[in-house]
Amino acid sequence: MDIKQLQTFMVVARLLNFRAAAEELNYSQSTVSDHIRNLEQELGVKLFERLGRKVFLNEEGKKLISPAEKIIQDDEEIHELFNKGEKIHGTLRIGAAETLCVFWLPPLLKEYSKIYPQVRIILKMADCLEFPELLEKNFVDVAFSLHDESKRKYLSQIDIFDDSTVFVSAPDCPLAALKKISMHELEDQAFILTESESGYSMELKNLLKKLNIKVDTIMELGSIEAIKQCVKKGLGITLLPRMVVKKEIENGELVALPVEIDGINIHAKLIYHVDKWMSAPMEALKNIVLLKNN
Repeated sequence: MDIKQLQTFMVVARLLNFRAAAEELNYSQSTVSDHIRNLEQELGVKLFERLGRKVFLNEEGKKLISPAEKIIQDDEEIHELFNKGEKIHGTLRIGAAETLCVFWLPPLLKEYSKIYPQVRIILKMADCLEFPELLEKNFVDVAFSLHDESKRKYLSQIDIFDDSTVFVSAPDCPLAALKKISMHELEDQAFILTESESGYSMELKNLLKKLNIKVDTIMELGSIEAIKQCVKKGLGITLLPRMVVKKEIENGELVALPVEIDGINIHAKLIYHVDKWMSAPMEALKNIVLLKNN
């Protein structure tokens, strides 16, 4: 059985899209189709159902996930045994929360790529609540998250850094002229928050509910950059990690509001499955993160 066919199968099973799989694997779409067709012929079963342009993993395909994953991992481990003196190479699949993906991770990945240029990095931005499943199903190797996973015994997590959050508004917002703002003075304010069901946005929503503070409207957007642009235009106020708005506050595009509140902080973490084989690229990333923490 060709290991490349199994690798292609795993990517298609994850993305459920032949074109996207071809782009990730750097193959032509016809090569991806050939790999799946040859694998299906060898096994004597269909692994995917194709309904129009949509692709679905069928029951036979689901049965192949676990053994294919093991075979691929065994293959990687065998190659690793005989490549101790070689430069680290391979593929590293990273999941990351948007806050970290956009405002913290790029310098780390730049440093990593400079040291390990032969490692191919695949970056997936997702909600923190998705990472446990993505790691459990081996869709990503590691994840940079803002959610505490210490209660999930099958996940290991390394604390990276903490950051505070800050309420911000446009400079011409009436609240921007105040020297002190109580939480109850936020009554009837228009809020613009992230769509995430975890982290600092959810903490704020829960706090507003607990204090029985009714806000005028809560606009939820999927992009932090979109939120900042809406706040700059005076459409509402928001709560964001300080590192995300530091530049805009310094240049006067946004104003930090002095809201009296017990800190809603973010806690960045590196998480991975405890049973995940620690490949050389994954070990190298972990070491860089640990080194920066010391």
